[in-house]
Amino acid sequence: MPTDQEKLMRDNSEIHEPIRVLIVDDVKSARDLLRDILATDPGFEVIGEVADGLKAVESALLLRPNLITMDIRLPGLDGFQAVERILAEVPVPIVMITASMGNQEEKLFRAFNAGALDVLDKQELYLWRTRPEIRNGFLRKLRALALTRVGRGWVRGLPEPDPIITHRHPQVEAGASPLVIAIAASTGGPGALMRLFKQIPSQVNGCFLVVQHMSRGFLGGLVRWLDDEVGLEVREAREDDPLLPGLVLVAPDDYHIQVTDWGTVRLNKSLPINGHRPSAELLFDSVANCYGKRGVGIILTGMGSDGATGLKTLKESGGHTIAQDEETSIIFGMPRAAIEKNAAEMVLPLEKIGLQILTWISEQQRVEIE
Repeated sequence: MPTDQEKLMRDNSEIHEPIRVLIVDDVKSARDLLRDILATDPGFEVIGEVADGLKAVESALLLRPNLITMDIRLPGLDGFQAVERILAEVPVPIVMITASMGNQEEKLFRAFNAGALDVLDKQELYLWRTRPEIRNGFLRKLRALALTRVGRGWVRGLPEPDPIITHRHPQVEAGASPLVIAIAASTGGPGALMRLFKQIPSQVNGCFLVVQHMSRGFLGGLVRWLDDEVGLEVREAREDDPLLPGLVLVAPDDYHIQVTDWGTVRLNKSLPINGHRPSAELLFDSVANCYGKRGVGIILTGMGSDGATGLKTLKESGGHTIAQDEETSIIFGMPRAAIEKNAAEMVLPLEKIGLQILTWISEQQRVEIE
């Protein structure tokens, strides 16, 4: 099975055309920055630069770009409103690029729900001339996003989320041990997490731990957005947090997250793994070591291969494992890596993962009752 990079190269070679990019930013120096970076790769062509939201909508409809980079703070329509209007008419991949959020975090994740694919830190891009890994990573991500199939409001072909699943399973009893469910996601993860958790009732005997790769400074908005949108309680993990039923604990910015065999969270700042901190590898490994058959590992949409090795360890320890399927993944890199390692017990579309989690919770509770 081809790697992400091989697949992207193959797709680009089949297209025989550069990726046509529309840059939207009200600051000229920022537009110049993005244009200069894109000019270093002949696989990209900047076809337009605009400075406000209304012109962004008009240009998207007129030019039909393959990709739009969208600032958040714009005169007239802001970036969030522009995303919603564009995606109501044109199925184009959009990545949000911003230097600061202020109090706009929740709006950002509403833009994700409308169909924006990712958010990137503009400030870091200014270092691209002295740190080539920043340029390379940025272009690699844009190339992958430009090939994403999008539609109105979400990935084309993915149905709207079902209401909370009414699944017959034993009621959560006092003192019952929750199933420990570890989830890894990257590009496309915020929307996928929301849609997954919307299918899980709040009274469920499972504790969820999440590693979501994203630019620093945006995690708080993700947590608040998810907590508002779903029935489960969602918050950033803290050292020694207990693993409680119906709770979602999200790894904080720049901290690895693990679990202990006495039912608590452990955070640490050990070295990044393959460039990631948090990394899903440590989370999956700890669930495998501490919970084995009472552990579940899930890899959702995302670039790269984070979590694949740890997911295999969890599977080999007797835990259940899932990789999201290609059709419903925005970027199939992380799920593909897990599948190639034979780490996934099941490969499921996003809308079926919630039901499978509840099935495993039911089975675990029946075993404990018996």
